[in-house]
Amino acid sequence: MDENRQKQLESHSINLASDLPSSSTSSLSRRKLLSTLGAAGIALAAGDLFLPSNKAHAATSSTLFYNVKDFGARGNRRYDEDDAPYIQSAIDTAALSGGIVYIPPGMYFLKIPLRVSANITLMGAGSSSILRSSTHKFGLLNLSAVQHVHIQGLSFQGIGSFGNASVPRIECGITLDQAADITITDCTFSMIDNGVKSVDSNRVVVENCTFDNIIGTLDYDTQGYGIWCSNGKNHHFVQNQFNMLFQTCITLTNGSSRSVIARNRMQKCYQSGIDLISGPKEEPCQFNTLCDNIIENFINSSGNNGYTYGIRLKGHCISNMITANMLNDIDDIGIQLVGQADTEQKRPHDNIISNNQLQAIGNNGIALINAYDNQIRQNSIRNCKADGIVIASDGKDSGSYSDSNQITGNSLNNCTKAPIRIANANCRETILFGNMGSGNGENIFDKGTNTNTSTL
Repeated sequence: MDENRQKQLESHSINLASDLPSSSTSSLSRRKLLSTLGAAGIALAAGDLFLPSNKAHAATSSTLFYNVKDFGARGNRRYDEDDAPYIQSAIDTAALSGGIVYIPPGMYFLKIPLRVSANITLMGAGSSSILRSSTHKFGLLNLSAVQHVHIQGLSFQGIGSFGNASVPRIECGITLDQAADITITDCTFSMIDNGVKSVDSNRVVVENCTFDNIIGTLDYDTQGYGIWCSNGKNHHFVQNQFNMLFQTCITLTNGSSRSVIARNRMQKCYQSGIDLISGPKEEPCQFNTLCDNIIENFINSSGNNGYTYGIRLKGHCISNMITANMLNDIDDIGIQLVGQADTEQKRPHDNIISNNQLQAIGNNGIALINAYDNQIRQNSIRNCKADGIVIASDGKDSGSYSDSNQITGNSLNNCTKAPIRIANANCRETILFGNMGSGNGENIFDKGTNTNTSTL
């Protein structure tokens, strides 16, 4: 059979299939879907559909697309209808051989969570493709022990009520548990308790997503997070937008390591922009890179001091890099490293804070409390209402000291109090070298022990 004859037969079979009832043609070819989606669909489906790694598989002309409406989903904004079973059927069908599940514009109410299978792409048409829970609180998309999934162009909404139960149910857009090689791009999270929750997962990418109007209050620490990650490895959270969150925009905790948080913009939030937290019984947060983020206009509405931070490392945080971030108009503290006084070794150490720009900070620019062997170098700090850089200790236990921290090459200007403050005798062997500035309220304040001002 010659090549032209083969192409004619293939074209004829596609046309025949399109005339069959939807029950027998719940999947369609890549070529067919692109023709129906138009230019926007071509940009979505022909672009970066899968993970940008050597483990990703690019879509080919034989990739099958599954439109959830062919499986019975309506997306007609009817609160009393449940689209979950029909979308789940499309996901399960695509999982048999891999493929792309397409969710057209509409609001799809879900009464149960959706289970996402491995080796598929879940693709919407942007903010007009909305998955919304209608009862209880749950993760709308659940990825448990799966690999190679791409979620693109979807909007996630919850029921929008405050949880005050003694054992609150965690509502979020996407829940990951022991998942790997997951990409979440161009999604919107709004009117929902939390955005993305990840536990024990590896190589998760969240890119170009928007977290806005996340439900929460300052009183409930189970609501209001953008991205929350426990024991995550090799994650990339880049180029996302966060606006008016009640809890931390991005949290890494309990052994999260070797992840990159970069080029995000965080505005008008009420607690931290980025938190790295590790308790005494948890694995350290280590080898993470926080760079090129913009964190601005953070508002302390709690009525308590020390509530709002740009970046905070708390507890056993080791060898993290905080570099080239811009922090502007933070009500309390720009960057803080703090350890527990009763834990001698499991405190922040060997971290590097460099080349950051901080200005209009309501309290201290950079603060190290019960932290040791850290480097603060070549930062620009302006217009702090307290100290530019402060090294301090807190408590009376074995870990209540700050030793061998380096403060070198920083520019400190117009700080209301001291440009650099070494607060007490439990701040030992601090290295000061090459710092400069003007317009500060005091000179360098040094009550430390064995401060070294001549050697780097």
